[in-house]
Amino acid sequence: MLYRASVALALVLSAVSSSALAEPKAFEFTSSLGAQGWQAAHDVGAFRPSAEGLIIPITGKDAYITSPAGDYRMPGTTLLTATLKSPAAGWGQVYFYKGGASEEQSLHFHVREGWNEVALPLPPLGEDWKLRLDFPATSGESVLARLALEPAGTRGVLSVRPSAKELTLQVQAPGPMEIVELLPHQELSEQSTAPVVGRGDAQAPVTVPRFDGQRDRLYSSFVARTADTHRSLGAPRYVEIEGELARDARPFPTPPSKKGLQVHDIPDALALGIKHGAVNISYGLIFDPDKKPGNPTWTVDGQIFSFNRSYLDSLPVKKLSDAGVNVYLIFCAYEMHRPELDRAILHPNHAVPLPNHMAAFNTTTEEGTRTLRAAAEFLTDWFCRAGDEHGRVAGFIVGNEVNAHWQWYNLGAPKPAEAVADYERAFRIIHTAVRSISAHARIYISLEHHWTLKPSARELPGKFVLEHLAHLARMGGDYDWQVAFHPYPENLFQPRFWNDKTAGADFSTGRITFKNIELLPQWLARPEMQYHGRPRTAILSEEGFHSDNTPDGDIAQAAAYCLAWEKVARLPGIEAFILHRHIDHRGEGGLNLGLWRRKPDSVATPDTKRPMYECFQAAGTPAEEKTFQFALPIVGLKSWDDANPIHVAP
Repeated sequence: MLYRASVALALVLSAVSSSALAEPKAFEFTSSLGAQGWQAAHDVGAFRPSAEGLIIPITGKDAYITSPAGDYRMPGTTLLTATLKSPAAGWGQVYFYKGGASEEQSLHFHVREGWNEVALPLPPLGEDWKLRLDFPATSGESVLARLALEPAGTRGVLSVRPSAKELTLQVQAPGPMEIVELLPHQELSEQSTAPVVGRGDAQAPVTVPRFDGQRDRLYSSFVARTADTHRSLGAPRYVEIEGELARDARPFPTPPSKKGLQVHDIPDALALGIKHGAVNISYGLIFDPDKKPGNPTWTVDGQIFSFNRSYLDSLPVKKLSDAGVNVYLIFCAYEMHRPELDRAILHPNHAVPLPNHMAAFNTTTEEGTRTLRAAAEFLTDWFCRAGDEHGRVAGFIVGNEVNAHWQWYNLGAPKPAEAVADYERAFRIIHTAVRSISAHARIYISLEHHWTLKPSARELPGKFVLEHLAHLARMGGDYDWQVAFHPYPENLFQPRFWNDKTAGADFSTGRITFKNIELLPQWLARPEMQYHGRPRTAILSEEGFHSDNTPDGDIAQAAAYCLAWEKVARLPGIEAFILHRHIDHRGEGGLNLGLWRRKPDSVATPDTKRPMYECFQAAGTPAEEKTFQFALPIVGLKSWDDANPIHVAP
């Protein structure tokens, strides 16, 4: 599938003092005064006012208008909303800038032919900034009725809180309003035909039944709109669930060590003293489409799903968790080559063929979101039961390396904001499912090491993914996401990460590797990233060090592990360091990452231990200091206390 060139957005999150904040700004183009200061900048004809809004003739392929300069400073996430009519479906774009427009300070939005409601979360803006609005059409006339900037979460539905039978909506409206419900796969532009589920006035709470027959509204979003004009107020708001419905109230387990491994041999892993383990799980393989007798089932909105008991029993969750290991499920959608199942689980825009047989989750249809919900609810119930009948899962990792989405979370060739919005929708569904059953199991965003750089031209910087996801989460109702990071060296075949050139000393770094891993928890602790005043946490769920199978290569690999361990051990914001791999694997493109060498004629049969094995075993034990001593001169340090030199002021 051809990739449509798209751009990344560098979200500039600057601190703004409350004393310098501007008032919300609204341009009402149905008024003759609304267009004052706006310019017909390129490929558009002269504006014409009308009762519907500002009529904008489109005269070319790059049609855009620009706003007057203004003071748009607001606290936190800025919400841009617009009501516009387009003569054709396609992608529009909003630029926000001071001086000159750039792709790095822009976001795409999709419109249908006809009237559209748009809601976009923007970073904090500044004084004397402008907006540029690009239209998707190349001919005809667009109509812009309204464009507004306001702090997210200050108008419309402000929050939605659940109970066993009801949802309570806190609202802010200028007068009589209606509450409409959008299903999990629906977007704001569909609010005009969405069912009305409540009515209210001004600031009075609105109560909505949680169930519509057998259908649970826990996953829906809700929009307030004016009762007379049906204009939306604010952005869609989802249920903010924090464990009040959960039957598993146990706290998140905190093992005494950060040592972890992607396990191949359980007895050997336990003998090495691991306390964290990552387990891959296939979205498709958990289902039993044939509904064989004796397999467990789960019901969602009246639909019964059957699950594959033999596959579930093959997972090492119980053996590991019974031994005191925190288990994290890496939940990925592999193609199954069963058309009905693939249609339900795989994103419909995925490339054919899939680069690594892995696609994004299907959140574009009602069938897709219901299936995803069933899987997440079932797995949480199965692995978070009192008594740990099937073992206990401490955390769920949603997808794999989603910033490198073409390779590992494929949804075709989306615009940058589209890719993040689609992932955030899937993440929110899984988060709601987990949190409705387990109050404290954690849910993680998976990223590889590119931070401001892109893994490839068609993929995204990790920093952009996290920043835009954080804005989307706050706009729709924030939740406790965490990060599962993969800080491989910049060159996977070079273990000496302390020489990485693209791992810089501030948040503009191209990559975050173990050289500058201390930047990650510092960034997650920034006020704009926190959840209810608490920093987000991270686990390192996949990373490893290559050996070229020479004596020098084996020693460099072992020294790399020693330095990485000493760095992570001193970072409280990182809770686990899960090494990849236990044993070399033939299918890793020539990489030798294992604690064990594999037998030459095998896929992953252990042969002999590398020097890194002894270091891994000693990590976190009284033997650590002596065992690690050899590595200090190799990595250029006199003391491990100097392992984390980077500190960026908040």
